[in-house]
Amino acid sequence: MEKIVFPMANGVVVQCDEKKVVSTISCDGNKKLVSCKEGNKVIFWNFPFVRGVQYFFCGIFALLKNLLVFGGACQKVKTKNVEKIKKETKSKTKTIEKKGKSKKQKSDNFWNKMQKNAKKISKNQIFIAFFVVLGIFIASIFLGVVPGKIAFLIVDSRGDTMLRNLIIMLFKIFIFVLIIISMRVFPTFCEFLRFNRAGDVVLLLGEKSKKQKSPPRALNFLNFFVFVSILDFAVISLFGVGFGFLLNFVFHLAVFLASISFGYEILWVVDKFSFTKNLAYLTAFLVYLKPSTTHLETAYVGWTEMNLLLSQKDRGFMDNSSRAFSVVYSEVRERLMSAGVNDKSEADWLIATILGKNRAEIKLVSTVTEKQYEEILKATARRAKGESLDNIFGYTEFFGLRFDVNKKVLTPRMETEILVENVIKLAKNFKKPTILDVGTGSGAIAVAVAKNCDAFVTAVDISKPALAVAEQNAKKNDAKVEFLHSNLFDGLKRKRKFDIIVSNPPYIRSDAIKKLDRNVRECDPLLALDGGEDGLDFYRQIVPAALKRLTNGGFLLFEIGKGQAPAVRKIMRENGFEDLKTIKDYNKIERIIIGCNRK
Repeated sequence: MEKIVFPMANGVVVQCDEKKVVSTISCDGNKKLVSCKEGNKVIFWNFPFVRGVQYFFCGIFALLKNLLVFGGACQKVKTKNVEKIKKETKSKTKTIEKKGKSKKQKSDNFWNKMQKNAKKISKNQIFIAFFVVLGIFIASIFLGVVPGKIAFLIVDSRGDTMLRNLIIMLFKIFIFVLIIISMRVFPTFCEFLRFNRAGDVVLLLGEKSKKQKSPPRALNFLNFFVFVSILDFAVISLFGVGFGFLLNFVFHLAVFLASISFGYEILWVVDKFSFTKNLAYLTAFLVYLKPSTTHLETAYVGWTEMNLLLSQKDRGFMDNSSRAFSVVYSEVRERLMSAGVNDKSEADWLIATILGKNRAEIKLVSTVTEKQYEEILKATARRAKGESLDNIFGYTEFFGLRFDVNKKVLTPRMETEILVENVIKLAKNFKKPTILDVGTGSGAIAVAVAKNCDAFVTAVDISKPALAVAEQNAKKNDAKVEFLHSNLFDGLKRKRKFDIIVSNPPYIRSDAIKKLDRNVRECDPLLALDGGEDGLDFYRQIVPAALKRLTNGGFLLFEIGKGQAPAVRKIMRENGFEDLKTIKDYNKIERIIIGCNRK
């Protein structure tokens, strides 16, 4: 079954099979995420015509249930009340932990409480219910009586019946559309429509939802509701009968069910083919309003959690007594992006470091404790102010290993892991490979390679303080690496050769260093950044010398800067390297170049 998103006035509900995730946000910006097992399951998903009827009634049931259980409207909460709620939540969390209840028990207790609370109708819910009933009553008068009166004024009882019915149909549709549009005067309804659109965008685009636009989904539930209503009005108006109350009721019910059934299949076809997708705009404009980043973020959190529930069989359901990891991660990303830190890996490293895990492992985390959450927020605030992660923690994670870093060495970047991966792959071509890391800095490349393949690794650097840090990192990670003080190849024996030479040299243009992020300018050594006037000085020095230091069939690997691939390829080709290969990083930027010595 596909994921279905139902909007609320303060968030979205994502449902798939028996799983359900509710992602909401309050007016003070606090996100909440809860999940549970849902009994309201669509079981005839693959049965044409039948699936439309169940989808409709399941959707109506879900919307009404969400309105009762989760409140519906975004309410402002006073600061004192927020603090009180936080204290109560902490107290409840500690009590639950002491009793040793499982996640499933917590979830069951939470949903039992929510169901009990749903029975206690609040003033706000009575107010909403009153206006819903009043709205239905007024709408039935306008839709049932007014169009008929107008039609008989235009075409009397002696006129063409089909023409009169056509006029009734057009007026019904016009009034129905007018009612929906007029409801936009209510802010709560506008939020409802924004979350409706946000849910669709996230369903269609996933992680790219904040950067790209998407066409409307014809089978968006609210759009489906509007389309079915219009279809029902059309059939009833054009082929209305007057066989008495009972027969009329049966006829109307049959037409309504048929409209739902056929309406679903029509919209399914519209969504199925690219050349028909734009037809969804005919009714979608009534149920969509442009969402803000917050609306998209809230929907994205719910979508992400549902994906994790579906992919991780042992993942437990969450209640309000715990901090959902997806919400915390989203909050960190938002705060960093607002501060101009757009690299996604920054949030990964920050959270992984505090949780004591590597970046791959945090994807399996479902919740964080209040203490961890507070530490994450403190570190996020420092990073948002421009402080580097290595300064905040004094170390960084690279290729699953921990490295001490300071202002004497360049902090290893996520993209450099791709360089290491390719060195390890190429090392398999040799029985006992000899590998040289030129300009080792923190020793990240050399240590990571030594830990992950059976090779003799040598690392050189012109900076003695950097070598001291590299040696310390090798020792802490129990890696055997030979460290030598050398300006490129000068400190090596003349006849010494290697099977693989790897380097991540300075490649920033001298005039561009002032434009770098303050975190990089102030925390990374200039020696490890400045690549000369065009950023290619070290490539010109390393390439010809490396050719003489490589064995026959040996490889040279470089990390390069954005847009430097053509120039570096030219330098390598002119110096005799063959089989040149360029590899892109996670952002689709050409980042790694590999050449082979065939002489």
